[in-house]
Amino acid sequence: MLLVPLSADPPASHAQAPPHLMQPTARQVNGVLGSSAWLSVSLPPGAQVKATEWSFTAGPSSAIVVAEFNAGKLERPDPGDRFRQRLEVPNATVLGIRALQRDDSGKYSARVKLHPAVVEDYDFHLAVYEPVPAPRAHCQLLGSTPEWCNVTLHCQAPSQASVNVTWGMGSPPRPLRFEPHQLSADGRSLRLALPPSVWNATYTCSISNPADRKSASFDLHATCLREGEGLRAWPCMAAPGTGIVGLLLEDPGQSAGRAMVTASSPLQPQALRHLDGTVDRRLQKEALITTVYDQIRPTPANAAEVT
Repeated sequence: MLLVPLSADPPASHAQAPPHLMQPTARQVNGVLGSSAWLSVSLPPGAQVKATEWSFTAGPSSAIVVAEFNAGKLERPDPGDRFRQRLEVPNATVLGIRALQRDDSGKYSARVKLHPAVVEDYDFHLAVYEPVPAPRAHCQLLGSTPEWCNVTLHCQAPSQASVNVTWGMGSPPRPLRFEPHQLSADGRSLRLALPPSVWNATYTCSISNPADRKSASFDLHATCLREGEGLRAWPCMAAPGTGIVGLLLEDPGQSAGRAMVTASSPLQPQALRHLDGTVDRRLQKEALITTVYDQIRPTPANAAEVT
């Protein structure tokens, strides 16, 4: 009996398929509903394109050819397909999709024919996301003294929105590292205990998904100067701003690396004790004031309302 040893490694002559037969690595592309996405092929230096064929596949369905670029001319095999007038092919290596729809998500493939007789295949996975809602930003002044300013910043988004919330300080925003702070479990409220040296700093909350980002900034200087006032929801001069995360062709891993504060970080003991003490004193003061005013029953008709 002849025993043939089994090996996990194929013979050297079959160890690796030729480059032109290997499955292309798909590039992730993120787009915002209603905006545009651009798919761009990166060719080897000096490559000369003869023709390019673009196809689209949604789920398990068969691929359809949506555009052909040959000898400097664009052809649409089926101008009445789902893309209709929404495609742009400015040259042999770029496909643009305008007015993105949810069903545009899927796999796009480019088969590029190069001189003299080389074929290169490129795949893209397009994911279309809803635009990120603008954050509803406000802050609550818990207490302010010449030594500390204790505030809670709130950055709210609709509960049904699947978004990430991150926080930063400065312009451009940088991660919070040394500032005493605590982050709520859902990441949407940031509790700060600030010495006067950083009252002029700008704090920013950002709401994002892989394709879109909107931000709101807080200028706390005027709020922290309200010494003797507390437990009120001041606007904190929140200035909303919008912006898309990078280019539509940007690697989503890069935007993920921009996360500022995503986990709870304890306040420094001194700041936390001061913050808790300030809150307790404010609560006691408000309780006392409420008790006194509860004793006053009649109100003159011409009395002025204090707001």
